[in-house]
Amino acid sequence: MTASNPIAAPTEPQSPSAAIDAVCAHLDALETESISLAQSPGRVLAEAVRADRASPALDMSSMDGFAVRVADLNAMTSTTGLPIATGSNCEASIGHAPVSMQPAHAIRIVTGAPIPIGADAVVRHEDVRVANGFAFLKIAANAVLPGAFIRRAGENASKGAEILQAGTLIGAAAIGALATFGAASVRVHRRVRVAIIITGDELVTTDRTPAPWQIRDSNGSVLAALLSARPWIEVVSHLHATDDADALAATLATALESADAVILTGGVSMGHHDHVPQVIKCLGAVTVFHRLPQRPGRPMLAAVLPRAGTRAPRLILGLPGNPVSVMVTARRLGIPMLGKLAGLPHGEFTAPRLHTDGDDGVQLGMWWFRLVSERVSAEGERRLHLLPTKSSGDIAAAATSTGFVEVAPHQSAAGPNAFYPWMH
Repeated sequence: MTASNPIAAPTEPQSPSAAIDAVCAHLDALETESISLAQSPGRVLAEAVRADRASPALDMSSMDGFAVRVADLNAMTSTTGLPIATGSNCEASIGHAPVSMQPAHAIRIVTGAPIPIGADAVVRHEDVRVANGFAFLKIAANAVLPGAFIRRAGENASKGAEILQAGTLIGAAAIGALATFGAASVRVHRRVRVAIIITGDELVTTDRTPAPWQIRDSNGSVLAALLSARPWIEVVSHLHATDDADALAATLATALESADAVILTGGVSMGHHDHVPQVIKCLGAVTVFHRLPQRPGRPMLAAVLPRAGTRAPRLILGLPGNPVSVMVTARRLGIPMLGKLAGLPHGEFTAPRLHTDGDDGVQLGMWWFRLVSERVSAEGERRLHLLPTKSSGDIAAAATSTGFVEVAPHQSAAGPNAFYPWMH
């Protein structure tokens, strides 16, 4: 892997996309490993996959019917018809080597069976009448052209052709190709190991009844759900740190020992108990940006711990503590940054643009992440509907959302917007 570029002094990127690019410029894809095909769904290919043979490997029929020679079609349209070959090795069958044509005969064939040696067309079963062992063509002879209903060897892919590119996220279709071309083991980037650190003296675990001045930790559960839904990520720890600089430093140092990336929530703003920026600096990480022109999530921080020996650069993300801020910043910015470590291409995170209804006319001078629900119109069109949200702590509104849209500065939400569903 190539060395990271020197990290410049922190600046404030002017958009979420610019912030992602600024961080990814200092990250490298993680090392690779070989796993079995059965283990590969959801992982990221580390090398191109090529066809080990042509596809199809030989000429085969695309229809049930009869293999013929075009030169015999006139006889097939006559009153005598064309005799159907009988006896052993006189039917083209799936899973068997090609049979040879008998002169002036038709051979029964099924879809996917090899074209008999000497045949140059297939006539569909519905275009043939069979009587007393003879095949009679029900359509004009000149309607059957050479090559009719024959899938040629290599028409899908020639031997050695690139089938899947490095960086492909392996899904069902890719699995089909891998199996077809003999990839019993697959070279992939290893999973991105992520540690979650939730900060705050006010937090208690979900199973406890909080006092009025306390809150249950939802951020850790939200992050674990967002990350674990992606098989190329492995959550290795879920830690809690109090609002104490020394305690936070110790927790972060421990997390960095086993993680490729650490995501913290809380402690990144301007308060006297917001220790994350200084602790990150003391541990040797360099801040790429701190604060973005976005709502919610303006105080967000991103830093990189530079390469140390064979250890690749590690990512540190400091997210605000409010639940909706955590959700949108992790989904919009955190996931693509982790994707760079996973070896995924930038285009993997391109958002679809869907029409947004229910616009309230409000505009902001910054990028605005607005919660939406998704509906399907009577015409079958996917459309989004804005949800009323009271604040970045309104987890009740977030619970009814399917994702959010990104609205550009000084724009209303009406019309098409980039849509970020929670679970994609």
